[in-house]
Parts: sequence; structure tokens; C-alpha cells
Amino acid sequence: MKGTVQKKKMRSGKEYFTICLTYQDPYTNKRKQKVVSTGLEIKGNKRKAQNMIPSLIEKYEYLERYLPTTLDHDISLCDYLDEWLKSKCISIRTSTYESYSYRVNSMKKYFKKENPRLVDVTPKMLKTFFEYSLSYGKINQKTHKREPLSVRSVRSYRSILFAMFNEAIVDGLITYNPIISVSVHGKKNKDYAEEYLFLTEDEIASFLQFLKIHYPRLLGIAFMGIYYGLRRSEILGLKWSAIDWENETLTIEHTVVRVKTVSIKDDTKTTAGSRTLNLFSSAKQCLRTIKEEQQSNAAFFGNCYQNKEGYVFTWEDGHLYNPNYISRKFKQAASDFGRPEITLHKLRHTCCSLLINKGWPIKQLQYWLGHDDVQTTLNIYAHYNRKLLNQSTNDLEDISAGTLQLFK
Repeated sequence: MKGTVQKKKMRSGKEYFTICLTYQDPYTNKRKQKVVSTGLEIKGNKRKAQNMIPSLIEKYEYLERYLPTTLDHDISLCDYLDEWLKSKCISIRTSTYESYSYRVNSMKKYFKKENPRLVDVTPKMLKTFFEYSLSYGKINQKTHKREPLSVRSVRSYRSILFAMFNEAIVDGLITYNPIISVSVHGKKNKDYAEEYLFLTEDEIASFLQFLKIHYPRLLGIAFMGIYYGLRRSEILGLKWSAIDWENETLTIEHTVVRVKTVSIKDDTKTTAGSRTLNLFSSAKQCLRTIKEEQQSNAAFFGNCYQNKEGYVFTWEDGHLYNPNYISRKFKQAASDFGRPEITLHKLRHTCCSLLINKGWPIKQLQYWLGHDDVQTTLNIYAHYNRKLLNQSTNDLEDISAGTLQLFK
């Protein structure tokens, strides 16, 4: 499969780039074309359009694969997992597809020994698989011994299998979903409270000062996580074009993610993730300092400077950071600071706790954090309010003071 950049003129007169993919139809052996819109206007976007070609080739490679028109009713579980995964490559993001692929391969390693027919899979088989995963589902890379897999990861297995079995019902291969009656038992909801870890206001200043001295590369990244509550993908996807210095706003509209490959997206994790936030004074100073450093780096590297798209957080030569590198480096920094349980994502919890302490209403908090579902915001809000109730002075002490005489 090959891809070429082409121009298309709209009725409005505007011109946009499209990607024309040329491939060989496995059924007819004839060459065919598929045209994909990039949404990019002509001016200044040719290189960006060219950079989209590899990911589009990967996304549509299934067009060159021969797929059976009907599935054998005796198809094995592992084979149908493969078929189900192939069918998803069109409709989901590359990063999501890679995550599914990783989990499907892990499940196949367990089931491949017996590899039962899809129609023969029973709830008991699935329950045994989940119990095994919770006890031995992961291999320690240092000791090479099997260890428990997290409850959350095993639940993601269940989600994939649930969707796969539903698809098999639609395909006419099975008549009921055997996973419906199987649950993944683990932590209760109250046990997840420890996951809402955050830095206190006193710790934030010390932590940022620590990063400035020992991990200066992470200072701006941590700042955006603490005070804006941005996800890792949103921080690394932040562009200078999203910053309106005059109107003092910052717009979140790009992301950089990685599972197996680094993917650049002109959208956010959810629809609500696209938002415009206030650019306050310390944030402006933080970003101006980074911009000055970038301008100095660009002058030093000259034509070798890589940051043509204008990302805020890059290596000195303009290359994008690998998201996993930033997470690992942050984990190391947090450990050195004495808070190894704090991850880059948990800085969102820190931001949330700060804003709750300031009395922000639910809907404002939901918008600032980019939560698609207000229930997510409510769950976190309720958690922090319970903490505040236990830590703050009980207002009922003053309110009920006049009733003391009743009990003398």
C-alpha cells in the first residue's frame, strides 16, 4: 500500500489536502484507491499531511488482507479473538487498537493450550481465567516470576471479552454471552480511595522547587498537571498556537499518546476534553520561560531544529518526547522527592483537590478537568469532601451552641 498527498477544492473555494491510498484488492488482484480527508487546509500543512501517511497505511492495511466472507461455526476462541480485533481497526484510535491488541495477545497465551471452540466456552472457563490472572497474570521483568495482575487490568480483559462475545452473537456463532454471569472480584469501591493521592498546597511549592533543581525538564510539565489538571497526552500535545496571549486563554485541542507507537491527534481523549481555560499570571510566566528556551535552542540547532509544529514541550532539538519516557522520569523524580506514590496522572487529583478547597462548583470543575461524564467529577468531589469533613472544624459546634443549656 502506498499513500500520496493530493489537493481537493471545495465548493466554498477552499482547498484541502487529502491522502490517496493505493492498494491491491485481495479478492480481484486489481489496484484500487481510497481517499481519506485530512481536514488540513493547503497553506503551511503539506508536511503535516505527509506525516499522516504512515498511520493511515497502518489503519487501512486490512484492505489488502483476504478475510473470509463467512466464519466457521467451529472457529476457536483464539481465532475469533483475532477476527474481532481486525474488525475494530477501522473504528477506533490507533492507541486504543494497540491497547486491545496487547490484551488480546495476553489472553490468547492463556487459552492457546486448550484453545476451545467459541461455542464451547463456558462461564466456568472464564471465571478460572480471571482467577488465574488475578494471581499469576503478570511476569516480573526482573525476577521472571509470575505475579498478580491488577484488578483493573483483569476487568479490562472482561470488557474486551464481553464485547467480543456480543459480536459473536451478531455473527450467529453463539446464542448467549457466557461472560454476563461472571464478575471480576477485587477491591471494593472504598478501597480505591488510596488512588486519589495528591500533593498538599505546602508540598507543591517544595516539589516544584525540587524539580527546578534536579529535574528541570519536568518543571513546566508538572506545573501544567498541578494547576490545569491536564492529562499526559494533553500536556505533551500542547502547542503554542493554542495559547492566546492577548485574551489570556489556553485551548486544549491536541494530544500525543503512545501504546506501541507515538500517535499525534488533533483532538482530545473525549469531546469534553476540548476546552479553553484561563491563562493566569504564573502560567504565562512559566510558558514564556519555556518559549525563550525554545527560541534559544532553535537558534543553536538552526536547520536541524525539528519542532515545526510548534509544540510546547520538546527535547532541545525540537523532537517530541516519548510519553512513556516522561512518565518514567516523573516516577523517578517523585520517588527522589519522597512521594513515590505520586504519578504524573495523579497531579490531576492534586489540581482537583486545590479547586475543591477553593469552593469551585461541580460543573466548573468538570469543564476545567475535561471530564466527559459529570459522575466522574462527582465521585472525586465526594471523596475529597469526605476528607475535608474529617479535617476541618465542624460548623455545627457554633450553630448548636444555643442548645447547650437544654442538657444541663
